[in-house]
Amino acid sequence: MSEYGIKIKNYEAAVIFEHNLGVRDFIDSTRAMLANSLFTEFLVANGLEMKGNDSTRDVVCINFNFGASSYKQQVNKLKKSYEKLKDLDPETRTQKKKKLDQVSAQLEEKKFDYQKKSIRDLRILFYEEGVTIPYYRLDRNMKPVLQEEIHYRMLYRTPGKAKLGSCMFIRDELYEKAKNFLRMEIQLPEHNAPIVEIGAYQSLITSSIAGKIEIKPEEILVLEDFDSFVNQNVNCIDVDDENHCVSRFVEGYRLKNTMFDGQALIDESIFPDWGNGYVLLRQHFTKCAAFCTKIQKFFKEYFGDSYESAFLTDMWGRKVKASNVKLITTDNALKFLKFDIDFEYWAECVRKNGCKFGVVKTAHESKLGELQQMSYQYINALDIDSMESVVEESAKYVQALKNEDWFFLDFLRRNANFSNDYEALVALVMNNPDFIYCDYFKQRRRAIINGYIKRFKNGKVLQNADNLVIVGNPFGMLMHAVGLDPEKDPTFESEADAIQCYSERFKNGEYLAEFRSPFNSRSNLGHLHNRLSPLISEYFKLGKQCIAVNLCHTDFQDRNNGLTKWVSCRETCF
Repeated sequence: MSEYGIKIKNYEAAVIFEHNLGVRDFIDSTRAMLANSLFTEFLVANGLEMKGNDSTRDVVCINFNFGASSYKQQVNKLKKSYEKLKDLDPETRTQKKKKLDQVSAQLEEKKFDYQKKSIRDLRILFYEEGVTIPYYRLDRNMKPVLQEEIHYRMLYRTPGKAKLGSCMFIRDELYEKAKNFLRMEIQLPEHNAPIVEIGAYQSLITSSIAGKIEIKPEEILVLEDFDSFVNQNVNCIDVDDENHCVSRFVEGYRLKNTMFDGQALIDESIFPDWGNGYVLLRQHFTKCAAFCTKIQKFFKEYFGDSYESAFLTDMWGRKVKASNVKLITTDNALKFLKFDIDFEYWAECVRKNGCKFGVVKTAHESKLGELQQMSYQYINALDIDSMESVVEESAKYVQALKNEDWFFLDFLRRNANFSNDYEALVALVMNNPDFIYCDYFKQRRRAIINGYIKRFKNGKVLQNADNLVIVGNPFGMLMHAVGLDPEKDPTFESEADAIQCYSERFKNGEYLAEFRSPFNSRSNLGHLHNRLSPLISEYFKLGKQCIAVNLCHTDFQDRNNGLTKWVSCRETCF
């Protein structure tokens, strides 16, 4: 298995179906990857047959992008191909016509074998009955010879593939073992089974991971999430009797923030050095954004002399020894609770998996250093009168690209990839500094800068900003763990015209403009006030890529339609 995963085949359902009917000569495929995950490790340890060191036939990816054609549809396609012959030169026309005549003869011969199937029909067929895929090898005469046939069953469809409809199918012999692992052997009822829900949550453990952290279930403290409310005047979007959207003003509407929804605090002793303050964790039916915290330092100082004998109470009344706690999270991170599974059952499944939690994501700084690009959606949300100050940073950046050689070379280094010549240009200059004065380098520099200006005109405007990962009232979550009221979080205060936050990325006292990402509407723009609380600095290692926001008695979640990451820019840019 490579560092990225295991190579597999990617097929189209309609192509497989037509080949198995005998109306298509071969099954074409593309390459795909079964990414490194806790599930992939389980398969490798439980009978997955590898071809060489990095590929397998036991798992395939199947797409449902188009249906299978009928005989009549194939005839119409062939007619269109014949019509295109008139635009070709005589020699090419003769060659193409000969091939089309062969196709026409084969089409007529198999006219009664065609079956029309829509995408929905194919999906139902493959989901219910599975699919058989033949594999061929070439003999000495370069003719295909059937090597083996494998019957596959649909295993899971990841949430990330929901729009594309891609599904992972697995060999019959491995299906039950793999399904039981993904579902923790949860048995669904015969009627009204939550197929959609379990399909979404069982695939969490298949997420691609960059690393692993060992966390024992007895080291996890699960709390019931906490809701904070605020009464505020709002414009509500409603539907009238004629099914039209209407806006109505409501005074004193009660807004709710779920303060710790989907987040966790992870002790610094097990936090990976490469995490940058935040790791996104996956396990069986579990997902949470975990932030680096000095949990044990807080408990030692809170409990004092009774620290070694102190116990905390979780949401089910279980006693958890304070000195053992490595992870604090809430019920919203544990999706198995939706299926009436208790914590101990889940804990046993985690132990069978070696108590390993997969790290799916970490926080990363912008490729542009202190700068980040806005998008046209953000620009459209601002007043036209502010545009001069909005583009000021980009204008300075373009001038630096034109006039500062070191700045332009640094730009090339940051943006080099396999499809451009930036790395080669830098290498040539490093080998001979006078290369920057030659006509070729000047021509390339001019073209590269013009390309950047074109992107700028399409809305990629630079700001002193970055994409930051949000955590709600982290100190309040520590308070919640020891039974204190999180709404009395001393790290933030309520303000009339701004919401307080904590970001080491910006200076203390700065006012910030925040944009939700993705930016759905103008209402997803907020006004923050950066307050570098000593308590957060003392008990958390958030770094510059995370931001804590006050959710006590604010409209932050409603204003942003719920969010996981967003762009924060200095208000002075506007």
